[in-house]
Amino acid sequence: MKDETNSRNSAVFIIPLLVAVSSFSLFILAVINGWMGPAQNVGGDFCEGPYDGLIKQPVNTWSNFGFITAGLLVAWQLMKGTYRQQRNMLTQNDFSAIFFSSLVVLLGPGSMAMHATLTPIGGELDMLSMYLICAFMVAYATQRYYRWGAPQFVVVFISVIVICEVVGLYHPHLPIIDYAGNAIFGGFIITAIIFEMLNSFVRKAQHEKKWGAFGLISLIAAFAIWNFWKNDSPLCDPHSLIQGHAIWHLLDALAVYFLFRYYVSEHREE
Repeated sequence: MKDETNSRNSAVFIIPLLVAVSSFSLFILAVINGWMGPAQNVGGDFCEGPYDGLIKQPVNTWSNFGFITAGLLVAWQLMKGTYRQQRNMLTQNDFSAIFFSSLVVLLGPGSMAMHATLTPIGGELDMLSMYLICAFMVAYATQRYYRWGAPQFVVVFISVIVICEVVGLYHPHLPIIDYAGNAIFGGFIITAIIFEMLNSFVRKAQHEKKWGAFGLISLIAAFAIWNFWKNDSPLCDPHSLIQGHAIWHLLDALAVYFLFRYYVSEHREE
């Protein structure tokens, strides 16, 4: 029995690690072989480059290692049982632990695809990576509120992604947020926050709320930088190693890690 427990705990890290290696390898192969097609300046609004060569926006591309690092750190801490004293779904349920940490890892290659290639396919993968995290937040919050199992979690998760993809088909430019896909992403983030408040005040789940505050501050700071460091901004230098959009990636990765710390601080009054 002890060996089975150790094997299961190891999988909490090994599976996200395999996701990281395989997804990044697939990204590299896609770039080298041109599987995503020719560059069409998709994502070209974010100041950097474009450069000649395989990687069109190197700083914006490689800054996405922040997500891979965050996902593997989450997986490692869950495997080691760092927060095991808090009884919640991430610390007690292997499916939730593996699903969340693997998803965080995938945010990196998804965003890399757009910034490296500036192609429509890369842009779709970048938006999908955003939809993944908001879908998890909504599905995980509602799962805990309604006390659902894994099947209901998966249904909500997939439903949110489908809704985001459909809304994202609306392409006209929108003020401040640029695209309808960004708007629905923000809408579902707000939905998740509402359900987290219900979990706290109705379900009486106890959290270290400072982690939620840190995550929200990081997200707001990232959004401000995302808006004020685009093309034609006084801050924009296309050939600088300091790129605002890269800072946006790093702050978002930090926000996701703070979100994780908020989740694993949960303790429910039964």
